[in-house]
Amino acid sequence: MCPRCRAEYEEPLDRRFHAQPTACPECGPNVWPLDVDGRKRDGEAAIRMAARRLREGKIVAVKGLGGYLLACDAERPEAVFPLRRVMIRRARGYAPRFVARLPAEGPVLALGGDLKSAVTLVVDGRALLSEHLGDLETDEAQVAFEAAVEALLSMYGVSKTELIVAFDRLPDFRSAQFAETLPARRRVPVQHHRAHIASVLAEREAPEARVVGVAFDGTGYGDDGAIWGGEFFVGSLTAGFRRVGHLRYARLPGGDAAARFPLQALAGFVFEAPDIVQRLARRRAFPTRFWQALKLAEGNVQTVPTTSAGRLFDAVAALLGFDRAITFEGQAAIWLEHLAARARSGEYRSSERYPFEPRYPFLWRDGELDYRPLLAAMVDDLVSGRPATEIALAFYRSVAGTIAEAAAELFRREKAETVVVAGGVFQNAVLLEALKAALEAHGVPLWVPRAVPPNDGGSASDRRRWPSPEAVPAVTRSRKHEGL
Repeated sequence: MCPRCRAEYEEPLDRRFHAQPTACPECGPNVWPLDVDGRKRDGEAAIRMAARRLREGKIVAVKGLGGYLLACDAERPEAVFPLRRVMIRRARGYAPRFVARLPAEGPVLALGGDLKSAVTLVVDGRALLSEHLGDLETDEAQVAFEAAVEALLSMYGVSKTELIVAFDRLPDFRSAQFAETLPARRRVPVQHHRAHIASVLAEREAPEARVVGVAFDGTGYGDDGAIWGGEFFVGSLTAGFRRVGHLRYARLPGGDAAARFPLQALAGFVFEAPDIVQRLARRRAFPTRFWQALKLAEGNVQTVPTTSAGRLFDAVAALLGFDRAITFEGQAAIWLEHLAARARSGEYRSSERYPFEPRYPFLWRDGELDYRPLLAAMVDDLVSGRPATEIALAFYRSVAGTIAEAAAELFRREKAETVVVAGGVFQNAVLLEALKAALEAHGVPLWVPRAVPPNDGGSASDRRRWPSPEAVPAVTRSRKHEGL
């Protein structure tokens, strides 16, 4: 502080006593510009220079305590368009965002699912993705969702009667029910996991590319009425995608509740292996919820068939100690990833007794990934005292290795151009890094989502490019699943 400010700051009778904010020209904050050459000016000259740059159509970055504020003349397109090109944070309000060029018969409105909802409008071959709208589980969220659709259509002068509307085929979704209320020219239901793969091809503007698609996530309505989430496809955007493999079917006791209680998911994956259950019970006491769920799974009462990789990851988290209800989406899987990351970072080093290789047996046979020997081997290590961190890392490496082997086999057999992965499971950095390395070892190229999120946050853009209802298998049935 300068002598005058310090005297005011230390004087109890002064109104500036211990007042930290200051605008003193001697010791207070100042402003100065820095151009690309690093030249600096102080005081009023800085303000005059910033004002001149704004009048010239330039972008000015104003740095404060909270970071940078980017400013430009909003009435000058030559200033606004460059600013929009460098801003890609939709969750902070920069939307709608252009994500791809796509040929279409007319305007297409693509509605995402009910989780991490967003919508996409295709106009004149340009796909525009809205801001993140959140989960449609409340009336307030639904109102915001419908308002976003109205605003997007109004902004681009599109009539509802011109629209082709694409939506998630699960009839219980609010977004699907909203689609039925629109006076659209045509409606196209789209299977959730095929849409995930479609999004990657759409953003790369590769509609003809023949790919092996791997869609791993928590939930999505399948062709057979089951809950899918561990799927392999072959095909292209123009020809559609054929299901060629999947995770072995498990049972979800209590249906949707298994997503909130990982112990219920564990019961649905081990009910066929009583020896595993007995060995686990001798090692630790399970709460009543697990035993209730196990009884339901064994009797196939109030259960839902599933191929969900997300629920498998929840089950593994419960196996390694996560025995409480989740308080936010993906909590158990994030906990499991952190365990693995600790082992990978060297905090826990693998011993000679428990090497990370060979991997746990996660078998790919006749288009099915069999998780039973994987879980049995993990229980062997757990019972023998191997640290949970090492088991978690070995689990991820085993899953990545087997996905790579299955994808490489399909890639060569189907004469594909690349492998595409999408779905919320691949937000897991430990898994994705291991998968990239494994596919590289097989000499197989990989495409991952770039412009849109890999999870359901990108599901609206996933649905924007389906060419015809014939590319999407028909809905077989709808079920609403309640918890225990």
